[in-house]
Amino acid sequence: MSFSSDGWSGFGTEKQYPTYKWMELARSADYLCRKILEIEPGENIVIYADTACDPRVVQATSAAAHTIGAKVTTVWYETKGDIDLPPPEPVEAAVLAADMVIEYAVAYLVHSDMWRKAREKGVAMKCLTGMNVDMMVRCIDPNMYERMQEFGAAYNEILRNAKKGYRVTSPAGTDITWRALTPEESEARMARYRGSGSGQRRRRGGMLGGQGMFSGAMDSVNGTVVFDGALWPPSEVGAIKKPIEMKIENGVVTDIVSDHPEARIAKNWFAHFYDDDAYRLLHISTGFNPGVKRITGDIVEDERVFGGVEIGIGMASPEKACHTDGIIMIPSVYVDDVLIEDDGVFVEPKLKELAKGMGMQLWAK
Repeated sequence: MSFSSDGWSGFGTEKQYPTYKWMELARSADYLCRKILEIEPGENIVIYADTACDPRVVQATSAAAHTIGAKVTTVWYETKGDIDLPPPEPVEAAVLAADMVIEYAVAYLVHSDMWRKAREKGVAMKCLTGMNVDMMVRCIDPNMYERMQEFGAAYNEILRNAKKGYRVTSPAGTDITWRALTPEESEARMARYRGSGSGQRRRRGGMLGGQGMFSGAMDSVNGTVVFDGALWPPSEVGAIKKPIEMKIENGVVTDIVSDHPEARIAKNWFAHFYDDDAYRLLHISTGFNPGVKRITGDIVEDERVFGGVEIGIGMASPEKACHTDGIIMIPSVYVDDVLIEDDGVFVEPKLKELAKGMGMQLWAK
């Protein structure tokens, strides 16, 4: 299913000349391959990229993996007009023959049938969709990565320990609540996670660092969401110029209230699936990558804006490639009615101290 490919041309790095930040890029690519992915000599590494990708990132990653002694294969193909569309057959063949796969394609395939097959086979899959030079240098900082992981572990522990539920508000008008999972629901979710092959994917794969997850029941989310950071796809939106307000009832978008050009594009994008599942909330996530201090329009980075909250809408699967992510800026976050973050500033004592250790919110009282 294709919507529109016109918007892909708007994505790319801030600086286009070939040697831009080449030393910093090499350092981040090396850290990615050696420390984060733990690539070993002799492993078959497949990197796939579409024509909207930044070739400098692909080249630097290929070189870093090759230096370790891995056998690296890089596959390029045309940019699809929508996410999760089937890639050319040779791409899937290469992916299924790999020990590890790195995805740089802007029109990502993370919910595709190819990814399902690879996970079931035990292939480690790393999604770095749309990575460009600036994003890699900002988001994969060897000097900051361990501190970021420590912050994420502390934040996720607070979220997992919720007994009643969560609330997120924002100055733009967001106000949603939802309940925490029961112990039985949590165990059932973990069983599905283990059975899907995601354990191997997470060990060395998964997503870019700097994002966590609220673990509550998505079918209990109610209230108003106002995205004022980014919304992507559709590719024609990206960084939002005017907020987009949506009403949520029992985990389903029931109305897109805003009526301006970007909101109309979003309405059309949801409607073109002709599927109610396109409106269902899939996840609510946290952002805490200290390298991401502003919205860029590149969603894998925007999802990790420090202190932001991201909501994924659309029950993405190989059969239903309907998923978008929206960003809420300067939110307030409550866990069991306790204020954890106040208008984008972490106030929970441990998180506050860890944030300052990364050089964040030093201006806050």
